[in-house]
Amino acid sequence: MLRSIENAPEILQGKLPVNRLGVRALDDHSLEIVLSRPVLFFPDILTNTVASPVHPSSLAGDGGFAKPGSTVTNGPYRLAEFSPGSSLEVVRNPNYWDREAVAFDVVRYEFIADENSEFMRFRAGELDVTYSVPEQRFRELRAESDSGLQYRATLATIYFTLNTHRGPLRGSRGLREALSLAVDREKLTESVTRAGQVPAYSLVPDGTWNYEPARYEWRQMDAAERLARARRLYAQAGYGASKPLRLRLLYNENELVQRVCVAMAAMWKEALGVESELVQMEFKAYLAARADPAQWDVVRVGWTADYNDASTFLDTMTRDSPQNFGRWTNDEYARLLDSAAGETDAVRRRDTLQQAESLMLNDYPLLPVYFYVTRRLVTPRVVAPDINPMNRTYSKYFRPAAGD
Repeated sequence: MLRSIENAPEILQGKLPVNRLGVRALDDHSLEIVLSRPVLFFPDILTNTVASPVHPSSLAGDGGFAKPGSTVTNGPYRLAEFSPGSSLEVVRNPNYWDREAVAFDVVRYEFIADENSEFMRFRAGELDVTYSVPEQRFRELRAESDSGLQYRATLATIYFTLNTHRGPLRGSRGLREALSLAVDREKLTESVTRAGQVPAYSLVPDGTWNYEPARYEWRQMDAAERLARARRLYAQAGYGASKPLRLRLLYNENELVQRVCVAMAAMWKEALGVESELVQMEFKAYLAARADPAQWDVVRVGWTADYNDASTFLDTMTRDSPQNFGRWTNDEYARLLDSAAGETDAVRRRDTLQQAESLMLNDYPLLPVYFYVTRRLVTPRVVAPDINPMNRTYSKYFRPAAGD
């Protein structure tokens, strides 16, 4: 993410010394960062934790960051207590520049691995804010006006990569389109995921800064029209009842992911007659297998924005991207992304990125399914800031409710 800083790529490759990085302190309160090319969204990159400042003394000695009293920070809170695997407590930082805007003197974070346990503790009054909400509770909570449920779509896309490197989907754009047409995203989100997820017809989610996602031209078709087109493309690719397409679908162990994969396989079977082999793997094994397109025809993937810009999604489909598991390549796509990377006019840059996404979607190297939704519960005692597209919620912005 920081490769646009002057000389960063060469330093990472060992070609230049670290002192050649385009970053320097001009004085005690001014930092200069020199970029090798224009990056309109660079300030947003600096909000990512990879760019957080670290005081050298915080890295020294036994305990490092995790030792209260050893860490030097510049935020609204400082570390007071840390019990690994249990809890973390922070207290107001009297040296913070905006300390008058900080409402709570102490904030305690509880580490709870199971969202059902988190839910029960919230209902018991032991928690004021949750990190998540059990999917099976979402609809009942949404129906309760005083449940404390808050949710919104965030910049994260769940999709399936289609293998364009080898196997039956390689060189068959129409067949890949047929698979996408046969997936009823509305039915998946209403009947399978059931927790507010938004059907996806693009890789880049709605709500991305300075961007309107490109979408499939057939999005406005009704179900019957989509089905007819899918069956026509399937037949044109040489498949039918006597010669069904056989696919190997790889996914990681997860109850929701499994339900989605089973439902998709059923949709393909019902609409087209596709025979799917479902391969579920433990997460580490899945990570290794998905990087090898010889092991699958379709693989479950997800991507969450590192920063609020369309390029964080579109860059995953470039030739050298480690996220491009299906090894799809397109020279015009690469040219458009390169052009956008150096564009300083926000409108022209947006238009160029939209062209790139449209080109990519229409070649069907992937199958978007839904956009992720952040869900949380907030007690009436607390006024919480709105959930933002990046799902970054800072304790500084929580306030006690009137009368508390």
